[in-house]
This record gives sequence, C-alpha cells and structure tokens, in this order.
Amino acid sequence: MITTAVTALNRHREKVSLVGYFVVMLGLTLPLVTMLGSAYEEGKLTRSLIDLHLLVDAIDLEGVSVFLLGIFIGLLILLTIDPKKRWQGYLLWIGLVISLLGLWTIGLFIPNIDFTSTTNLSWLAVGTLIGLVLGGGRKLLRTQTAQTLEFRSAARGIYLIVALLIVSALIETHLVYPTIFEITADGVSIVSSESSDVSIETDGLARNAVLSGIFIVTVRRFIQYDSEEDFFVLGPRGSGKSLFLIGAYLEALNRGRNDEATKQTPLQPSQELMKMVENLDQRSEGWLIEATGRGEIKDLAFQYVHGSTFPKNVKVSSIDYAGEYLSRLPDALSGAVTEDDADNTLLRLSDGVEDADTLILLVDLERYANGESLDISEYFSILQAADDKGVFIVATKADVFVEDFQKEQGIEPHLAFDEFKDFVTQRLRQSEQIDSLIRQTAGAEIHPVYYQTTENENGDRIPMRDGTGSVMTIGFDRLLNELGR
Repeated sequence: MITTAVTALNRHREKVSLVGYFVVMLGLTLPLVTMLGSAYEEGKLTRSLIDLHLLVDAIDLEGVSVFLLGIFIGLLILLTIDPKKRWQGYLLWIGLVISLLGLWTIGLFIPNIDFTSTTNLSWLAVGTLIGLVLGGGRKLLRTQTAQTLEFRSAARGIYLIVALLIVSALIETHLVYPTIFEITADGVSIVSSESSDVSIETDGLARNAVLSGIFIVTVRRFIQYDSEEDFFVLGPRGSGKSLFLIGAYLEALNRGRNDEATKQTPLQPSQELMKMVENLDQRSEGWLIEATGRGEIKDLAFQYVHGSTFPKNVKVSSIDYAGEYLSRLPDALSGAVTEDDADNTLLRLSDGVEDADTLILLVDLERYANGESLDISEYFSILQAADDKGVFIVATKADVFVEDFQKEQGIEPHLAFDEFKDFVTQRLRQSEQIDSLIRQTAGAEIHPVYYQTTENENGDRIPMRDGTGSVMTIGFDRLLNELGR
C-alpha cells in the first residue's frame, strides 16, 4: 500500500507540488493581509508616496487604488492565457479574491472604492491595459510564429509587485521613524521633527519576517518559468547515436498531444536530425541511415518540454562524426590538448560536454551479446575530466535481449518494462567494465531502449513498422520522463 502511494505521488508530484505551494500561500495570506493593513495605517514613507496623487487633479486615491489593481489584473490575465502557467493563473485569481476579501474585513480597499463610478472604472481599464502591455500582451497580436507563446514578463511583474508589497509592509510595520515628507495639493514639503530617532518594533518581528520570507519564496517557485537542462550524448563508433537521437525525437514528437504547453513548444530539431528522420520514415526495408563521411560533422539535437504545471525545457544533442574521437576527448577536456592541436570535430565534442548539464553514455548491447569489445574505457577518463556532470547510462539496441527475456519471463518487454530493465541491468552487471562504470557514476541506473525489429533473410535486424509505416520504439518514453525529472 505504501509503495502504491509513493508511486502515485511520483506520478502526480507536479500537481501535488502545485497544490502544496498554493496551500502555503493561502495559509499565509490572512496574517500577511493583517500586516499590510497595519503598514497602511502606520506607515509614513509609503503613505507619502500614495499621497502623490494630491499633486494631480486628474486622479484621486480611489483612482490610484483601482489603477494599481488594474495593472496586476492585466499581468494576471496574460499569465492565465499562457499555456505553461494557466493553472498558476487560475489559482492566483482565487488568491487575489481572498486577499481583497481579507482587506475588506479590516475596512481597506473595497469598502473605500465606488466600483460604479465611471471614473474609477476608466482608471481600472487603463491600469489593465498597461498591465497587458508591460506583460508582453503585444504577442497576442502577432501571427503564429515558431516561438513558444510565453509571458515571462507578466510572471516577473506579478512576483515583483507581490514582493514589493510584502517587503514594504514588513518595513513599515516594524521600523519606527519620524515623518519625512508631507504632501498636499500645494506641493511637497519636508517635515522638521524634534525627534529623529529611528528604532525597530520587535513585537512580532520574527514571526512576520519568517512568514514574509516563506511567502515570497513560495510565490517565486509558484510562478517561475521552466528550468532548462542540456544533455549531451556520447558513444563509441557504431553504438547507435544517430538512431538513439531519432528514436528520442520521435517519442518527443508523439508525447503530450493533449497538453497545451507541450503542443505549443517547438521541438526545434536540427536539420541533420530531420534528414535522418526523413530517411527512416521511408516505407522501405532496412534502416536507410547513411554513414557519416570522413571530415563530415552532423549536429543532432532537439528539445522537448517535460511536465505541465512546472514545465522543464530539456535539450538532447550529440555530434555524429566519422572515426574515433572518444580516446582523444579526455585530453581535450583536461587541457592536455591545445586548441591549435585539436581539429574541429574534437573541439565541438569538447564544447558539447562542457556545455551540458548531464552526459548520456551509450552502451551497445549488440556488441555485448556478440562478445565484442564495448569500447567504453574512455568513459572513465571523460567522467574524471568532467566530474561536475550528471550521468545517464543508456543501453542501445536492447532488442537483442528481447527473445531471452520472453523465454525467461513469458511476457513481452513493453508489457513489463520495469522487469525488462532489471533483466538488462543484471545481464550487463556481469561485465566488470559495466559494473565499474555504474560504481563510477554513483550507482546510475541503466536505461534500455530499442526499436522493435525482425530478421530478414540475410539474418540482419531490420525495423518493424506499424500499419502507418512508422517504426516502433520501446523505452524512449520512460527515458524522456527520467531526463525531465
């Protein structure tokens, strides 16, 4: 039962986190509203800033209040339109209503504003329009582009407004100081005071400071935009780098078709990757993936979005090249090889490793099954030279283990993938080299992936295709989920 609950929490942890953040914000709203009311009544500098409207005949205090509310509403409208932040927008609307009701209970804001006044409604509309402009609302007037529809400025604006209100209220509530300015319709004057003492009101300071800090941090996490993580794929010659990138891209293309944030985020595949996808998409027997010519470099890359409530941009990339470069890469990373002595391919590989947050190391299961050398000894030197990187170990061409697994378990791997993953891991850990690699990476899991294949009359493995002529991949969906966590 506990295992089932943990599994359910992991599956829905984004939604659980979203609700958790909202509950924290909701629980802190009422005590912070009380602090805001106290700051408004007792504050001096903030009150002087509000009284600046007295210098302008066109707007009164009610107009200033609804104008500022309008700016916040304009920003919140954009956040609600944003497919990546829609749920946060809905919950912030609820939070806004609760905050206004809380101020109402202490006689502030709503009781002091005539919302039937044409003048006040006009200022509310002007504020909303300005909020829409400041938040990037002009994007709504543009034709469809390859860029994701995002309103990051709106999210930043909401956070800055909330943080400024909370910090100002905390200072005004607990900092005791004389009046500095007096603002009237006649102008601004500096108030001379017999006492210039400044002190701190410590009663409730610790409590309010802690609540304010928690609220600001929670709001930031609640509305901040997606984080990003870059993965770079390394593998020996013939280990399936190209087919791995193609399979991962096809899976990313087909996932999240019902999710608005995923659908509206371009995958931005590289041109070379799309050429390979086009070749594999032909309804012909075989792989139809041409070998990379000597001196030729192919950039293979794409990105995808993982998650919906707290989406994360994930970029997966690699470089396909002719010849062996893994053995030279550790020296390039450590600086033992200068840029003058390194060719373009080696420099590109080195830059890819250095720029990545996490490395994906490929292990060729076909070589393992045939008793051939895995050619992964360079991985150890690479990991030592890039010791600050995360690591994923991916077992490519795992279809060579499918038949053995079916004989042992009596079920197809895609119907019991966790068991198949354990099966592959146990087999590979019989290799001292693989076992050492797992230890080197602090117990990294092995993630098997493969295309469903069959053998032709020559005994060669060729991809199976479904009724639409598309290749069928296994394990890539699980891997993309793991990369996005």
